[in-house]
Amino acid sequence: MLLAVLLGPVLLGPALLPAGPAHAASGDATTTLADQYAPIVVVREQARACGDGEPYRPTPVGTVLGRPDVVLRGPDGAQVAAPTAADLAGKGEGWYLDYPGDPLNPGCDYETWFAEASAGSQPTLYARVATDPDHPGRLALQYWFFYTFNDWNDKHEGDWEMVQLAFPAATPEAALTVAPESVAYAQHEGSQTSPWDAPGLIRVGDRPVVYPAQGSHAAYYLQEQWFGKSAAAGFGCDNTTAPGAEVQPQVVVLPSGAPPTSGAFAWLSFTGRWGEQAPSFNNGPTGPSTKDQWSAPISWQLEEGRSSAVALPAVPGTALSAFCNVTARGSLLYVSLLDQPVLVAVILLVLLGLVVWLATRTDWRHPRSDDPDRTRRAGQVVAAAFGWVRRHAGPVAGIGAVALVTAAVFRGLANTLVPAPDAGDITGVTASFGAVPALVLLTASLLVVVVAGWVAASVIGLVRDDAEGRPLGARRALRVGLGERAGMACAVAVSLAAVLMAGSVVLLPLAGWFLAVFAPAPAAAVVEGLGVRAAFRRAAQLTRGRRWRTLLLQSMLLAIGLALAGLVGTVLLLLTSWPLWVNGLITAVLAAALLPVAFAGTALQFYDLRARRREAVGAGA
Repeated sequence: MLLAVLLGPVLLGPALLPAGPAHAASGDATTTLADQYAPIVVVREQARACGDGEPYRPTPVGTVLGRPDVVLRGPDGAQVAAPTAADLAGKGEGWYLDYPGDPLNPGCDYETWFAEASAGSQPTLYARVATDPDHPGRLALQYWFFYTFNDWNDKHEGDWEMVQLAFPAATPEAALTVAPESVAYAQHEGSQTSPWDAPGLIRVGDRPVVYPAQGSHAAYYLQEQWFGKSAAAGFGCDNTTAPGAEVQPQVVVLPSGAPPTSGAFAWLSFTGRWGEQAPSFNNGPTGPSTKDQWSAPISWQLEEGRSSAVALPAVPGTALSAFCNVTARGSLLYVSLLDQPVLVAVILLVLLGLVVWLATRTDWRHPRSDDPDRTRRAGQVVAAAFGWVRRHAGPVAGIGAVALVTAAVFRGLANTLVPAPDAGDITGVTASFGAVPALVLLTASLLVVVVAGWVAASVIGLVRDDAEGRPLGARRALRVGLGERAGMACAVAVSLAAVLMAGSVVLLPLAGWFLAVFAPAPAAAVVEGLGVRAAFRRAAQLTRGRRWRTLLLQSMLLAIGLALAGLVGTVLLLLTSWPLWVNGLITAVLAAALLPVAFAGTALQFYDLRARRREAVGAGA
C-alpha cells in the first residue's frame, strides 16, 4: 500500500562538471547566495528499475545536448543532429528537441535512456538572481530544475520546474545580510507560496527541502498525496510520499540580464520546445526564459501563488480514491487514444457494443412477484434488488447507518494513529519506522472489509427472513448479521480474494473465475445455514454451467455497490467547489445506501441459481 539512478553530463556535451558547486565566477555575492540557499531535493525512492518511485533527477541540459540520438527539428523539415547550445540559440516557435522514444507510449524507454545519458554526472540546479521592475528593492533567487521526461497523467519529453526565494533586498550583497521573506514552489501551471519562517516549510539550515511529485515533478513542501483539479494545481493526484531518496544537486549560476545568444548558456535564448511535439498537454515544454517568473519574478510570487496545497488524508475515502483513479486512468486512456486512435476507438466501440448487446439480452422490468425464492433474468435481479431495498428502507437504513459510522470511525482512527514522520529525517519514514503506519492502514482497511462483510450478512439475512415471512425491523436488522458468522466470513473471504486478485492485471482472470464460482457463497451460508467450507462447495455446485452469467451479474452488482458512489463523488469534486469533507460525506452516504442493493442482489442471485437447479433436477427426474 505504501510504497535512483545516476545523472547527467553537463552543459554543452561530453565534458562533466566536477562534484560540488559550479559557477561562472567563484567567490562573488551571487555565488555565495546561491550556495547558501540551494534546495535539498528528496524524490520518491525507487526500489527497482522501471518500478514504483521516481527514476529521474534534475539534470544538466548537457544530458540532452551533443548526443547523436537527439535531434533539433524545425519548420519545413529542418533538423540538426546532436544539437549544441549554439544550435539552440535564438530559435523559437516551430523548433523542438526530439529525444529517442515515443512520449505517448513511453514504456521504460525514457527511464533507460536517462540512466545511460546521465551516467557519471551529478544532479544539477540552475540558480539565477532576478529583479522585478514593478517591485524595486526586492530580489528573487531562482533555482531551475530540468528533467528529461514527465511521466504523470500527462506524458512529455523535457520538463522545467523551479523554486524561488524572495528577499527584501535590492542586490545579492544586501540579500546576504537578511533572511528571505517567502518561498514559492512551482506546481504545474501555478505555485504554492509560504513565509520563510512557516512551520510547514522544512529547512536544513538555510536550505529548503523540496519534494518533487513522482512523474510530474511539481514541487511540494511535504511528503503527502496531493489533490488538484485545475491547470494551476494539476488535474489528478500528485504523490510525494515516503520513503524518499535525498538528492544533493550541484549549483550552476546562470548569468543575469537578457538570455545570451552565445557562449555556454546560449540555450537560455531558445524559446522553442524542450521535447517532442505531441498533441494537447503532451507537448514538450518551453524553457525558463518564456515563463512569467523570468521577467516578473516578484509579481509572479505575490500575485499568482497559492498559500496551500490540498493534501489527501492517509485513508482518503471513496470520493478522493475514485478521483485519483479516474483521472489517472482517464488520462492514460486519452494518451493511448492520441497514440493509436483507430485501435483504441475500435476497442472502445467494441466494448460499448458488448455492453449494449448484453443490456438488451435481458429483461430490466421489475418482476411482478416479490417472492425472492424464484428465477429471474439478470436485469430483473438488479431491478428487484433496488425494489427490495426501497420497500424495506427502514431496516436497511439502520444497517447502512451503522456501517457508515463504523467505517468513518475506523478511517478517522487510522488517520489519527498514523504517526508523523521523524522531524530529523527529511526523507520521511525510514525502513523500520515505515512498518508502523503500514500496519495501521492495513488494519483499518481490513476492518472496513469486515464491516462490509457484516453488511452483506445482515442484508442477505433480511432477504431470507422476508422470503420466509418473518417480520423485519430495525433492531432485528442490527442483530441478524452478527448471528450469521459463517456468512460474514464468506463475504469477507470473497471480498478480500477478489480485491487482492483484481489488484494485479496478471491475476485479473483468476479474480473473475473466483467470483464466477464462489460469489453466491455468503448467501449459501446465510440462507441454508451452512458452514464456510460447505457454503463454498454449495456455491460451486449452483454456479456450474452458469458461471459467465454469474460473473456478469456480480460485476454489475459490484459496480453498483462499490464503483457508482465513487464516480458520483468524482463528478461532485469536478463540478463543485464544496469542501472535500462535504463531497466525502455525500459519497459515503450514497455508498452506504448502494452497498445493501449489491448484497440484496447477491441474495436474489442465489435464490435464482437455486431455483434453476431445482427446475433442472426436476426436469431430469
